[in-house]
Amino acid sequence: MSRVTDLLKGAVELNLRYTSTLLHLSKDYLKDAGEVLTRDDAPAPPPATAPARAPLLIAGRSGDLANAAFAINNPGDKPIQVHLLVQGELGDERVRLDPARFSLDAGKGTIVRIVVPIDDKLEAERDHPGTVVAPGLAAQGVPFIVRRLAAEGGGAPDAAPPSTATDAPEAPEASTSAPRTARAKR
Repeated sequence: MSRVTDLLKGAVELNLRYTSTLLHLSKDYLKDAGEVLTRDDAPAPPPATAPARAPLLIAGRSGDLANAAFAINNPGDKPIQVHLLVQGELGDERVRLDPARFSLDAGKGTIVRIVVPIDDKLEAERDHPGTVVAPGLAAQGVPFIVRRLAAEGGGAPDAAPPSTATDAPEAPEASTSAPRTARAKR
């Protein structure tokens, strides 16, 4: 009976070692798998960026009050307070926002006008870029360009005025002969 008891003890001991080793391997496997799954070694995908917004063109001749407008919405579920600022070449001293401060209820929107008096202080036919931003809001700004158009009659001030029909030289008399074709020189 001692031999059977020794064999039985050996089998139980072997089975316990096998189970213990299997549990340690399983524990190590799960630990390693957890590290691989939670590791931040791989670069994060770049955040999805919205396509660049085309700037609003605010143009006029000297003496005009030029303007453009854009919509701003509150897609959230809480009301927000908005304070808009102008950044760029002209800044708040030349560019007026209507309204510049307002509150938006959840799911609502409003139209904001950008108003710029055009005068001779602005260089003609030159772009003056700017952006309307709302500090604290995640949305990108609204780009705009202010341009003073040349005086009516167009062109550069020292350019010759366009000719009229009375200023045009008389057309040569029509020839009755067949038209000549030009030959290429060699």
